Amino acid sequence: MRNIRNTTTVRLAALAVAAAVGLTACGAGSSGSTIKKSALRTTTPAGTQSVAAVTWGLPDGEPTSIDPILVGASSEMTVSSNMCENLLALQPDFSVEPGLATSANWSHGGKTLTLDIHPGVKFWDGKPLTADDVVYSLQRTANPKTGSYYTDAFAHVTSIAKTGPLQVTLSLDAPDYQLRNALAGATGNVVEKAYAEKQGKKFGTVAGGLMCTGPYKFVSWKSGDSITMVANHDYWNGTPKVEKITFRFLGDVSTLTSALRAGTIDGAYDLPIAAAVALSKSKVGTIYRGPSTSSLSFGPTSTTGPGADPRVRTALDLAIDKQALIKSVLRGLGTIQRTFTAPLAWSGDPAAATYRAAYDALPADDTPNLTEARKLVKEAGAEGKTLVMVIPAGSTTETQAATLVQAAAKKIGITIKLRTLQPTPFSALFYSPQARSGTDFVLTIGYQEVPGPLYYAPEFATKDGLYNWSGYQNDQVTKLLNAARSTTDPEVSAKNFNQAQTIFNSARLQVTLAGLDSLLYLKKGLTGAPASVAYYSSPWALHLGGTGK
Repeated sequence: MRNIRNTTTVRLAALAVAAAVGLTACGAGSSGSTIKKSALRTTTPAGTQSVAAVTWGLPDGEPTSIDPILVGASSEMTVSSNMCENLLALQPDFSVEPGLATSANWSHGGKTLTLDIHPGVKFWDGKPLTADDVVYSLQRTANPKTGSYYTDAFAHVTSIAKTGPLQVTLSLDAPDYQLRNALAGATGNVVEKAYAEKQGKKFGTVAGGLMCTGPYKFVSWKSGDSITMVANHDYWNGTPKVEKITFRFLGDVSTLTSALRAGTIDGAYDLPIAAAVALSKSKVGTIYRGPSTSSLSFGPTSTTGPGADPRVRTALDLAIDKQALIKSVLRGLGTIQRTFTAPLAWSGDPAAATYRAAYDALPADDTPNLTEARKLVKEAGAEGKTLVMVIPAGSTTETQAATLVQAAAKKIGITIKLRTLQPTPFSALFYSPQARSGTDFVLTIGYQEVPGPLYYAPEFATKDGLYNWSGYQNDQVTKLLNAARSTTDPEVSAKNFNQAQTIFNSARLQVTLAGLDSLLYLKKGLTGAPASVAYYSSPWALHLGGTGK
């Protein structure tokens, strides 16, 4: 049975709730202006100068925890990723390289994954990193009793054992292509065993702090105000150029925008669109647009009713003017996305060219076709029907997008009634069938923080998938997705996934409205942070520094 607190569930619910909290104010620049189109970039030039202190804004407010197994939203990942490292290292282009593990090699037909640990790595307190720490960390992450958000990644793992002073071996009951990718995210986090056991439930909290190996060391957490970390000068992979970083909790758009304009906040990720528009012509700092795995979409919430009919979802998809949505709702900070798995998810994979060819062959649906849409509505017997779409209360982006969908639906003979929910009941939709009762669609923003198209697709396209709320079932899709996962060959995995995607994409399991850009703001004189969404799972501040200008 799948763990209902699967990391992807946390991502969808947490990001949508964060949007509801962070976009309540319209802010300056919300009158409809569009940010000038510019090329997406994965990173910014590495900093060259030392900087004494940086103050970083967290638009989604205060983290609930910085324990890496409990990081479930943007604020938490932005902070924790600089302190607790992963076994494999996620790069800005979403490729995977060695991290705390110098290698992660498959053997025995893909049923054994051997991790060789980097020698000479030390925790902040000077204790050496050992295989025992890695075994403890992985077992802690895999154990549902710890509350870990990442237990599902270990679905095929039967044992985690020390096989040498600096070697750990994972045994599996079946090959799992996605497991290695997962180790480049919080699934592969490593903490000091002795410290974590001593702190118990306080680990990762205001009172317990952290003990990890990353480029920054935890110093303090002032509830309601800030978290501070300082450079780890003994870091195994280079010395950070910024000595101290203080994260300020700024969940209000107007407050964040004003602070960035005034230069009292030096940088921020996850800028709300209103703030990005207001800051787009700032002379104090620069906004960088990067590739992301985030997408704005809506999907069915019931096995019955018109929303459960793929013809109705396809009709809505055909009726929506997505280019207009990107311009008016996202203010130009988005792109047409052909399916719910964003290209960045596989762009760093060895089989990226194979994924790209199949993705490009999918219909773009970026030009409305009302004639075909009305035909499908009539075939489905949905003319004159009223459907309920749930959105998070107070979220400007989701509200505007839903209103646009509502208008498009009306043109093809369908009425959509919008139902807004506050953060707690909205989150419940992702955990409780009862909470979804009486609804047809939910519109939200979802993302993934590690590579791999197998991260999302099975949750929508297989019988027991966490988001398969419409009862979609296709034996061929299930077979192909299983074949894509049960291999260690990148090309075999890609070809099977692509075949499955071609089939399930025609059912519009999610109607993808747009892919969202990753937004980074840096004050003049600062550089080095990645611009892509890879910052969720990598020590992004390591290369942050001054420009000397």
